[in-house]
Amino acid sequence: MKLKWLVILGFTTLLSANPKCFIQGYPDSIKSADEQSILLKNDITFAYRTSSPKSIWDEKINNADLETQLSQTYDAGGIDTPPKYLFDPGRLRYQPFFQALYGKDKKEIEQNLVTIKWPTLKGNINLRVNKTAGIDKKLFLIGQEIAKLPKAQRIWAEGACTYEYRVIKDTDRLSMHSFGIAIDLAPTKTQYWKGEAASETAKIGYKNTMPLAIVQIFEKYGFIWGGRWYHYDTMHFEYRPELLAPSCINALKR
Repeated sequence: MKLKWLVILGFTTLLSANPKCFIQGYPDSIKSADEQSILLKNDITFAYRTSSPKSIWDEKINNADLETQLSQTYDAGGIDTPPKYLFDPGRLRYQPFFQALYGKDKKEIEQNLVTIKWPTLKGNINLRVNKTAGIDKKLFLIGQEIAKLPKAQRIWAEGACTYEYRVIKDTDRLSMHSFGIAIDLAPTKTQYWKGEAASETAKIGYKNTMPLAIVQIFEKYGFIWGGRWYHYDTMHFEYRPELLAPSCINALKR
């Protein structure tokens, strides 16, 4: 069975992984990065790759390291075509890295949260988001741009929710909402892969109703969209500038 998944995952190569993406994505937080380690400006060091097993999909998603985090190239600006089997750029995450950036636990994370105004068709609502790297300012500007869209597109930005300290369903991994760097839009009208299959390696069909006009605004400010994942989460956006850095975007064009 392991051999089978190794063959299937052949497209998920590490050839596009480039540690420079971390420096370009987080210039205020990272001092240096190479194929051995990443050094943050607070002097925390992480190995670029770890020895934990990553041969099959379940190991990749549960044991991701920083190299694995960059192992799939995000297709920014692309259309909403169905992603390839198990192609989830940005969904493979090394949790200690985000804890070092945004807070190691709930108490520390909440010290970095601020409140922004998010425009809706009925007026502004308050959202709690992380202020690190100006994420709060970026989300505010995103909201202002979405507010200029036609109503038929803008309605998909209603029902916004951001910070909630919790684990991802059926896992022990923290949701990116736990760090205040993710936002869900129109949660009652959008699509989530677990509505079709519970198994990570199940074959699923692709569904999406989120307008690409909204997606492209988020991507302009360093946020990726869960609708570009095989395990689609079309309501979901999270701040992941390393995947939109020049060294990673250029890899897509080679």
